[in-house]
Formats: sequence, structure tokens, C-alpha cells
Amino acid sequence: MIKYIRKMFKNGWEYFWRQGFLSFATALVIFIATILGTALYFFQGGVMYLTQELKDKIDISVTFKEEVARDSILSIREELVNLPEVKNVEYISSEEAYDSFVKAHEGDKYLEALELISVNPFLPSLRIQTKQPSQYKQISEYLKQDQFKDLVDEVNDYKRGVMIERLSSLTNSVSLAGILVTLFLSLIAVVVTFNTLRLSIYSQKEEIGIMRLVGAKNSFIRGPFLVQGMLCGVFAAALSFFLFLIIPFAFNEQLQTLFLGFDCLLFFKNNFFWVFILNLVIGIGLGLISSYFAVRKYLKD
Repeated sequence: MIKYIRKMFKNGWEYFWRQGFLSFATALVIFIATILGTALYFFQGGVMYLTQELKDKIDISVTFKEEVARDSILSIREELVNLPEVKNVEYISSEEAYDSFVKAHEGDKYLEALELISVNPFLPSLRIQTKQPSQYKQISEYLKQDQFKDLVDEVNDYKRGVMIERLSSLTNSVSLAGILVTLFLSLIAVVVTFNTLRLSIYSQKEEIGIMRLVGAKNSFIRGPFLVQGMLCGVFAAALSFFLFLIIPFAFNEQLQTLFLGFDCLLFFKNNFFWVFILNLVIGIGLGLISSYFAVRKYLKD
């Protein structure tokens, strides 16, 4: 059995090396498919990062009437924190709101207008974040109950619904598009690799015929071609992995700027194992599947 496997791998390596141009062409097609598949994996990571960033920036701002005591607001905060939907509640005093406005608008006309007013126009507030975007509506309705009517000045949620709907729609659309693109590219890669390998196998048609005449089993004939396809896949996967190893290290700052803060290098380090496995699975998988179907025709004749 070991001798048979060794012979199969030896013949497969010889096919791979002897048909240098066709092997290179096959590996090139698999290489492109592997790059695209890995790029989609990074793209999905980027989408998840941007989605989380948007989620963290979405909140409900609840302002309270001027006469409401700080203790009463903190009491409402405790009620909100205990709700299962709520992720975080931040109390912002009128003084903190004033200071924040000054820092944000330093040197512009809004600050000049504020200096003309002798009193602090900002009201104390709570900024609320929920665990899921779809839960903001529940919290908004909770705060609009009659028990808070005499305390709450305004529930600032008029833009949140639109933002959340767009966020959910964008996430779902991107995920679906990613799956469809992946399937489409995989299909193209299999078809192109299949035809490229058929050229390689066709050039050895006479050799296959001789092996069949002397009684060689189909598994013995098929084995070296599967190894050849696998070697093409390994070669393509190695090149693709090397490319994704170099690019994040060399161009991380530019990529962060391009992808709105998404750290490709950190993502690569955190998912090093999965990126490596993904390249191997796509590369070897395409090589083996294409080789199997390409050689089948000659084993049926």
C-alpha cells in the first residue's frame, strides 16, 4: 500500500513537472480563485468591523427637564441598566454636555453664539445603547411611558430607526452578495481548471491507453492526475498565502485608511490559522475536484 502511494505521488510529481506550462496555467487559475476567496474572507471581516463600529455609534439620547434632580436621573439609569435589552447607559450632566460642545466647536461660530448666552442651555441626559439594533424601538417606547412624562424632556430617536434599518439591510445584502460571489467564482474556477487539466490529460491520452491495455486499475491511472491537481492547488495556495502575508505588513496604514479603520494586519494575525486553512482548502479542493472530473472521461472510454 505504501509502495503504491509512493508510486502515485512520484508519477503525479513527474506529470506536474513535465507539463510545466499547463501545470503553471492550472495553478494560475486556482491561484486567482484562491486570492478572490481569501479576499472575500477579509472583506467579510471588514464588513463585521464596520457594522460593529456603526452599532457602537448608534444610541438613544434622552434629555431631562431642568428641574429634575440628578438622583432621579440616576435612578432611571439603574432601571434601564437592569433591562435585558440594554448594553450600556451613560449619564451626561449639563456641565459635561457644555464642555463637550465647547471642545467639538472650538473656534467656530456656534461657540461664539454660545458665549453670548449667560446660562448653560444644555440639559442633563442619558445615552443608551442596546445589545441589538432592533431593540432601540422597545427602549424608546419604554421611555415614552406616562411614568416618565414629567421627567423626560425629549427622547432623541427620530433618526435611529432609519439608521438601524439601513444598517440591517446593508449587512444582509453584503452577506448575501458575498455568498453568491463566492459560489459564482468557485464555479468559474472549477470549469476553467477542469478544462486546463483536460488539456494536460489529453496530452497523455496514449499513455493512459497503454496503462489500460496492460490491465492497470482506474485508481492507479487516476491517482497521479489527482496528485498533479493537488500539487497545482498547493502551489497556488502557497502563493496566495504568501501574498496575503506580505500585503498587510507592507501596506497596513494605507489599507486602514482605505477601509475606514479596519486593521487588515491585526485581522490576519488573529485569523492566521483560518487564512492558512482557507487557502489550502480552496487550492487543493479545486485542484482535486477538477482533476477527478477531467480524468473521468478517459477512464470511461
